[in-house]
Amino acid sequence: MSYYNLATNQVLLRSYEELALLHKRKNAPTESKEELAKTFGMSVDTFFRDSRRIDNYVYNFPLLSLNAAIIEGILRFILSQNLRAVINKHVEENSKKGQDTKSPYENILDNFLIRVENDGGIENVFKYYFSYLKFHFDTEIDKALFKKIKILFRLRNILAHGTTLVETNPDFIDENNLAFFKQQEMLKDAKKLLDELYGENDLLKNISHYEVPEYFMGVTQEFL
Repeated sequence: MSYYNLATNQVLLRSYEELALLHKRKNAPTESKEELAKTFGMSVDTFFRDSRRIDNYVYNFPLLSLNAAIIEGILRFILSQNLRAVINKHVEENSKKGQDTKSPYENILDNFLIRVENDGGIENVFKYYFSYLKFHFDTEIDKALFKKIKILFRLRNILAHGTTLVETNPDFIDENNLAFFKQQEMLKDAKKLLDELYGENDLLKNISHYEVPEYFMGVTQEFL
């Protein structure tokens, strides 16, 4: 059977590049800060403190989501191409032997390929790499680097689903809010990393820093 396929990670990478360039241009110094602030009836400092943070969310969130999708897509593509090569070799060998039906081994590989290409989630990708290639990311990849990749995916899981991000205010914590504590626990490493990078001691401020996407893309390039 002949077919065409599209490696969507390549399209996502192009989308990332276009959006990142636009993001950089938008954060470049301009000569019209005073005029913009005057338009909104604010001081220059107040205007750029509030509006720039929101503007950066607009770019940072999709860039982080795209970044994670690129990693997952590339890893999935590499594994599926490896599987396809093994399947094609097996089919060719059986064809030479005059066999015109699928062997049990080929059926197993086909079913596994379907799972690799369709089961969503980066944890499934990690699991399949170990199942098929005996490649364990936790031990084969530098631990500090892999931890940053996991942080990126934790952020993506929140941002991609439109989940509300909550910054802790010790005076108003509802101790019965299990969803809040679950999110805080999940983001503990992210908060620590971003605070080390940008020093705001506030997740919402740190994640609005315009260099956040570039930082995680640097981590991604090192990882891949």
